[in-house]
Amino acid sequence: MPHNPHLKLLCNKAFAAILLLFCCNSLIAQTKYGVLAGAGKSSLFKFAVPPADYNCYSSASSYWGGITINKTLIKNEVDLFIAAAYNKKGYKYLLQKETGTNNSIKDSGFTQKINYVDLNLNLRKKFMFGEESTNSFFAGTGPVVSFLAGGKEEIQADYFGSSLTPVDKTNSKLTTGSGPGKYKPTFFSWSICAGFEFNNLSLYINANIPLTDYFQDARDAVKHKVKTFGITAAYTLYTHQKREKPERPEKTKKTKDHDINIPVVTIDTLADRDGDGVADVHDKCPGIKGSAKYGGCPVPDTDGDGINDDDDQCITVAGVAANHGCPVKVDTAKINTDTTCFIVYFEPGKSILKTEAFETLDKVVKLLKANPKLVAVFKGHTDNVGSQEANYNRSLLRASVSADYVASFYIDKNRLTILSLGNKMPAADLNDPLVQWKNRRVEICVFEATK
Repeated sequence: MPHNPHLKLLCNKAFAAILLLFCCNSLIAQTKYGVLAGAGKSSLFKFAVPPADYNCYSSASSYWGGITINKTLIKNEVDLFIAAAYNKKGYKYLLQKETGTNNSIKDSGFTQKINYVDLNLNLRKKFMFGEESTNSFFAGTGPVVSFLAGGKEEIQADYFGSSLTPVDKTNSKLTTGSGPGKYKPTFFSWSICAGFEFNNLSLYINANIPLTDYFQDARDAVKHKVKTFGITAAYTLYTHQKREKPERPEKTKKTKDHDINIPVVTIDTLADRDGDGVADVHDKCPGIKGSAKYGGCPVPDTDGDGINDDDDQCITVAGVAANHGCPVKVDTAKINTDTTCFIVYFEPGKSILKTEAFETLDKVVKLLKANPKLVAVFKGHTDNVGSQEANYNRSLLRASVSADYVASFYIDKNRLTILSLGNKMPAADLNDPLVQWKNRRVEICVFEATK
């Protein structure tokens, strides 16, 4: 392609725009950087040719690849997706005649293989699959500007008779401009897309509808517009998270003593509003009655089992009061041989009992009421979605909800033990999304406790 100052200027502007977007990380909370690749078809769009010639035009294969920037505008709702991709486009023309006079065209072919750098800006609306899920369905739309980067024309022709030799040539020197036989340095399109995002991988269908023409036919001076349709895969390589800056204390203006009269505030160092014996000036929880040992705050309950740390012999593990805050010891051998177990399942990211869960837990209640010597262990489990801490808390909540329902039938809570296992003991493959429902469960084992 010949040297074109105008094209060079446009390419420089595109590069500057991409560089500016990379430098604006601090303006938006989260930015993802990645790569994309895709394939599809490109063809002419709404062009004016005689009806007899229309069927001679067909689509050509199109391929693209490049870099992406995905900026979060509204968390889990709206993203700005920016892509700069190298794209091969074009079309095919094939004419075949059965009869004709000598030296007239018998067969001819014309193929365009044009290379562009596409700058795509898409606003995407996301629809999350769950409250804490990282997977979503999305749909987006936005403008595309395409910069000509080169290409070639392949021309073939043969004739009736033998006086004219066949033509078979390739033209790699494309002429830019706005006249017949020339290619515009830039043209504009409108993009629409829809697909799915799974963690760092996105898979979507995209289509570019042209807004302006890119080429004029040399013979008829018909303006051509090119459309593309295909499927794209994008992968996030790096995620930048904006760091929250600590709030700075407001600067106060210095004033002279004679400018303003500042009232003298007297602090009562003996005041004790909550009456816990710790003066407010030393009380870390001045509005809540506590103890001197914890700086005026209440005695903590680290494991949340309702037994404060001073009386809890297992501070970090939930237990029962009858066992000094520790879990009831379970005879593993007896569980394996003389135990009745039940399972209730949960929806993704939820800890709400379903209808069938109530029916299962009613069976647990009947067993415990029929034999006062029986105890029950509630073991909570999750799938692999979310952090380890979140899964631990969710499995604990699921086990607690199940145990609370059983206890509501006047079953002594000392007979019920809760265990939180997160996703450490899956019932099905954690990497297979089709069977994750088996992992979102609470297992209830009923057996006779050993003394």
